[in-house]
Amino acid sequence: MRKAGMNMAQVKKQNRSSILNCVNECEPVSRKDIADLIGLTPAAVTQICSELIQEGLLEEQGFETQSVGAGRKKVLLNLNYNCYYVITVNIESENTFLAIANMKGDCVEQQTLVTDCREKPETFLTQLAGICRQMAANHADLLPRIAGVSVAVPGVVDREKGTSVHAYGVWSREVEVCRILEEQLRYPVWIENNVNALAMAELLYGFGRRYDNLLLIKWGPGVGSAIIIDNQLYEGRHGKAGELGHFIVERNGELCSCGRRGCLETKVSYQALARTIPFVQEEFGTVYQKAVEDGQDEVFQEAIELFARTIVNSMTILAPNRVVLCGSLFRDRAVRDRLIEACSGYEPKYNSERILYSTLADKEKYIGPAAVFVRSVL
Repeated sequence: MRKAGMNMAQVKKQNRSSILNCVNECEPVSRKDIADLIGLTPAAVTQICSELIQEGLLEEQGFETQSVGAGRKKVLLNLNYNCYYVITVNIESENTFLAIANMKGDCVEQQTLVTDCREKPETFLTQLAGICRQMAANHADLLPRIAGVSVAVPGVVDREKGTSVHAYGVWSREVEVCRILEEQLRYPVWIENNVNALAMAELLYGFGRRYDNLLLIKWGPGVGSAIIIDNQLYEGRHGKAGELGHFIVERNGELCSCGRRGCLETKVSYQALARTIPFVQEEFGTVYQKAVEDGQDEVFQEAIELFARTIVNSMTILAPNRVVLCGSLFRDRAVRDRLIEACSGYEPKYNSERILYSTLADKEKYIGPAAVFVRSVL
């Protein structure tokens, strides 16, 4: 039997997506250049761009200044990042971060509350919904442009069902996050693993615009990672690829939140390190440097060495163009430099040119969920 191809509606949807992604990657760009880059006819590009301008997703942004010859100057197009806003919810084991952001990841309000893991998930999500309602009410002028709510959580998620299957360190059972929030807020709700969400942000706004293959590593409060291959997020079976924090590094070691023993997280997570020297995540750099000065940094150095060994082994298998570091425990340069030094001690080419710090660090609390929403639009 002959396999059926795409119908015209699917073709048009794909072409719209190709144009939007092209504009996002090459901004600003002319209609003719879009046609050349994605292989559509100039007439098709002009028609679809006109529709996108009418919808508000694209906007004209003046003329190309480098035009050659005496012909008409090219009109440049860019995304209208203020066309839509999204309420972002980033749930972590220690704190939950909420914000309202536009499609470029610029936010107009942020709030933080303690993640109460002892509370029933349904009760906690109802509390979150109340805060989301109040935040939206604070910006009445944006209400018509708020398109929905985007949620990032640790662990395994089922995007189709809209559930958090196992949020390590937060909930120990499956939770219908999207259904609960949709009923409370009357907005569409998207859900994604928190590290995958940050990887999407790197693709849209960060190093993913320059490099095709990345390994993203998030440190704090746990250890998470995501793999980008050919500008696509690699998820593997059941969406569980890239679980760097759950590499087993000690036989019969401490019980991990994932249910196994001896995972990397049991050695280098915030909770593990804070048992030795109590500290607040955001102050890890200060605590680390003081411990080095006082000669009491043995536990920290062992953790960094173990972390580096795991990263180098992962880089050997994946061979990414770059490794991107993010997360609260990486914010201090001295900590990052020590980790990179440990990595290059195993393999000299894994140095500061190959291991980079995310340029999105100042937006880390909300940029991941914002990127999940933008990817749905693009």
